[in-house]
Amino acid sequence: MDSLVKINKNFCEIKSNKIKSQLISKGFGFNENGILKLDLFETFYLFENNKLNLELSKTSLQKICEKKIKDFKDKYLVFKDFRDKGYIIKDGATFGFDFRIYEKNDKKHTHTKYVVDIKRTYKDTVTKIIKSERLANSINTKYILVIIDAENKIIKIKMERLI
Repeated sequence: MDSLVKINKNFCEIKSNKIKSQLISKGFGFNENGILKLDLFETFYLFENNKLNLELSKTSLQKICEKKIKDFKDKYLVFKDFRDKGYIIKDGATFGFDFRIYEKNDKKHTHTKYVVDIKRTYKDTVTKIIKSERLANSINTKYILVIIDAENKIIKIKMERLI
């Protein structure tokens, strides 16, 4: 593996200045002590799209991701869907959601546009949905509930207060 790109714990570390600047300009990763860190969703996405070279097979990388991230396949489907549409996607665990979504041109992640919960089937009560929407509203963002059906079709339901 190129010493300028390596997987370490839950991140892929990029040390090459050329690669770093290209990825930062597209809204990927975060800089920590001169090293660009990509989360595993970003790593898998870039690897799958031949934008990142690793000495791993796609299957090996997917096994690493599945071991470290619960429901990786479902979450990755949603990550890829939003990223393919140009949105910037970041981990949402800080706020209690699966992802935070930023507008396409918000490379500095100044304000979260949406927060996303992902479910294969949604059996939670209306009360839980309302609490999630209220939490999203309290951080001045919109709530999206994503349900993935049996055929892996992504159904997005955006919820927001009218008043």
